[in-house]
Parts: sequence; structure tokens; C-alpha cells
Amino acid sequence: MHQSESWAFQVWRKVQVFMSKFVSTLKQVNERYAPSERLAAICLTVILLLSLVAKLMLIHGGGVQDRSILKMEYGFGPVITSLYERGTLEACGVPVALDFCGVAARMPLMPWIYATAAKLIGLQQSHLAIAKSLAGTVILWLALQYLCRSFAKFPVQRLYLVAITALLFLGPQYLKHSISVQYEESLLIDLFPAYFCLLGGLFVRQKSAPLSSLDWIILTLLILFGSLLYFLKSSLLFFGIIVIFAPLFLVRTPHWAKAIAILPFVFGLFWWGHVNYAYHGQIRLSSSYNGENLYRGQNDYSYKIYPEIHLDRLIDSEVAILNDGERVPLPDWSHHFPPFQGEWEWYDYFKQLGQQWGRDNPGKALAFTLRKAFVLFLEPRKVPFRQMALPELEPKEYSQGTLIAGLVWILMLRVLFFAGVLRAVGNLFKFRRLDNPSLWFFLFIGAYAAPYLIGFAYQRHITPMLVFTSVFLILLTINPPSHDKLHSRA
Repeated sequence: MHQSESWAFQVWRKVQVFMSKFVSTLKQVNERYAPSERLAAICLTVILLLSLVAKLMLIHGGGVQDRSILKMEYGFGPVITSLYERGTLEACGVPVALDFCGVAARMPLMPWIYATAAKLIGLQQSHLAIAKSLAGTVILWLALQYLCRSFAKFPVQRLYLVAITALLFLGPQYLKHSISVQYEESLLIDLFPAYFCLLGGLFVRQKSAPLSSLDWIILTLLILFGSLLYFLKSSLLFFGIIVIFAPLFLVRTPHWAKAIAILPFVFGLFWWGHVNYAYHGQIRLSSSYNGENLYRGQNDYSYKIYPEIHLDRLIDSEVAILNDGERVPLPDWSHHFPPFQGEWEWYDYFKQLGQQWGRDNPGKALAFTLRKAFVLFLEPRKVPFRQMALPELEPKEYSQGTLIAGLVWILMLRVLFFAGVLRAVGNLFKFRRLDNPSLWFFLFIGAYAAPYLIGFAYQRHITPMLVFTSVFLILLTINPPSHDKLHSRA
């Protein structure tokens, strides 16, 4: 028994020695080929320009030139129309087959941005897509250049930054989602990496010098960005709070800054509550669409068809046929809605329906949650697999080559995601403090993923997470400060 343990121990020591030599050799190779700051900046610029050209070509060939943003899907069209024509959030007929009016079916930030932009560039979706692509490229370029300059003493990280930038922003799924104007993730897919580049730059810069005036401005912008996220998409409530506080703990800031940082977000909640109270006579702080969205993630029909078929089919279809031939009856809510008197009655009805299913079917609810976790963290294919309930109605939107390219890209980002998880786990046990990036890495993932484990996730929800964790991985490759240094800073 002792000989067996000794043999196993020797093998383990040899593995450790091999891994240590491998990592050391890899580091030497990386340092040898790491670009200078000027060359890295040029490479980043070229990559983003190539990405922008690809976006513009896709927009030009996408067939959306004549569509108006007033006709946008997912309930945004009526809200944008109301803001554009009357300057009010009150919109009617936002949910499918329902004719009541309200102010909270959609969170207000994206409709307001689009309605404001339309007054400058017109109503065509293609014009908005071009403007959004240009603005996103400029924001990303500024953030990437800032991070690149922050890596003055980290040449290897400059190499990682160039490589990951090329992988992310020339990837097929990134290009697909970034040129869309139909959903919030088309904004987040550019804003998230920009945020994490700026956050990483601040974290690195404070290691060698006090923050400059520009750094403090960037820190303020990051806090304000977190304060606005909830008003872009209500599922980002806790993620936005993490976004607010991460820079305050990863970067040395006075206690008074930590105390007041949450105030813009709190003021925003007061305003949103006032909007609902003035219209409905009751304080509500969410989006009224959340009830139906919760229901889509908690019922027997979704349990049977997710992730194979788009869950909107619960609203407008009588039956779904799965790829294995099974017929699944659907509720077709467009013909069976109760006579709701307002948006919060609609919200409460579906929220209670979804919650009741979870209480009545705990085994199914757990199995469904595990399936959603698999989709979030492991599934490489495009989700949902089909848009339509019947296979013969499915549009041929993507070639086989396009689907394979997207699958390969997602797989590569999955590898980076779990590389980040492994690295973060190792760093988390080296020092346990609030200025440990590994702690915040897991907080970001948990806060982002939790709403989709309760509701549901499509590829457009998953892709922004894979993008921001890939950027965060660069930050995790910087060795954490030693225990002694931490105590000398405290």
C-alpha cells in the first residue's frame, strides 16, 4: 500500500514538474512574440475596421433596408412609435393579441435611444444598424486602446488582447447579433466588452501609479453604465449592481465613493416607480413583460419543446412537432387570453401560473433548470434549434457552412470560458479579498446567468456572456498580488 502511494506521489510530482516547465516555456514563447504597444494598437485598429466592414456588408445584404423601426418585433415597435410621435412611454397592443395600454411592457432605455436616433438618421432599421455599428466600433476602439496602453508592463497580455479581439469581433455569431436592432443583446454585445476593457485598464493602472483625471472619469462612466443596465433590460438588475460595485472594489477608491455610487441607480428606480404610479396608481419596479417571460420558462409545454423550438410558439401556435416526430399540443394563448384590464394584471396572471407550476412539479422544475444550465454553459449549437412549431414552415435562413462556423466559434469561446473558470478558481484560493478579480468573475457570471436559469436562454442571451468572460480572462492571467503586499496596502 505504501509503495502504491509512493508511486502515485512520484507520478503526481512528475506531472507538476512537466506542467511547470510547459507553462514556463509557453510564457517565454508568448513574451518572445508579444507585440510592442504600437504594433498591438495598430492590430486592434485593423481588427475592428475589418469587423466594421463585415458588419456593413451584412447590413447591406440583409434585406432590412425598407423596414421601419416603428414596426420592430418583440413589442418594441409600439413603444418606439409612442416615444417618436408623442414623447410618451404609453403604448397599446405591445403583447401579442392583447389590446390594453401601458407604460412598462418594455424597459424604457432602448426604445428611447432608438426614438431619439430616428430623429437624426431616419426610421429605417438599416440606418439604425449602420449608426449602431459605427458607434459600437468607436466605443470598442477607445476601450481596447485604453486597455492596451495599460499593459505597458505586461507584454504577454498585449498578445492575448490582440488574439482574443480577433477571435471575438471577427466571429460569425458576434457579427450576426451586433448588426441586429431587434433586441437588447445587440447593444450589450459591444457594451459589455468595452466595460470590461475599461475595468481591466483601471485595475492594471492602479498597480503602478495613482489614478489620473481620465481614470476617474472612466471610473464614473463605469458606475453610471451599471446604473443604466436595469433600464435597458430588467433581467440585468443584479448584474447591474455588480457592474456598479466591481470597479469600486477592484480599484482603490475612498469609502465615500462606495457609499454614493448606488445613488444614480436608486434615483432611477424612484423615477420608474413614479412612472408606473402616475399611470396605474401602483408602484411597480419591473417590466410587465416579465410575468409572461417567467411563465415561458416554467410550464409543461416549454419543458417539452425547449431548446428545440422557439418559446414564442406557446403564444401563437396550437401544436408543435418535434424533430423526433412527437406532437406537443400548445396553448395558443393568442386565442385564449383572459380579458386582462391592464398590463400588471397580465403580469400577475402569468407570474402566478409559472410559479404554481414550479410548486406543483418540483422534479420537472429541477430537471428543466438543469437543462437550461446545460444550454447556458455547454450547448454549442444555435438555440433555439428551430423558430417555427412545424418543421415544414422553418425558414432556411442559414447555410450548413454558416451553422458549422457558428458552432466552432461558440466552442472556442466555451473553451475560453472554462479556462477562465479554472484560472479563477485557482486565484480565488490564493487570496480572499474583495479586490480579487476572480471573486468578481464568478459574481458577474452568477448575476448574469441566474435570470436565464429561472426563465430561458437563447443564443442571443448566451453570446454576450461568452464575450465578456473572454475579455475578463485576460485580466485573470495577471498574477494576483502577494499576501504581504495585500496587507501593506490595506
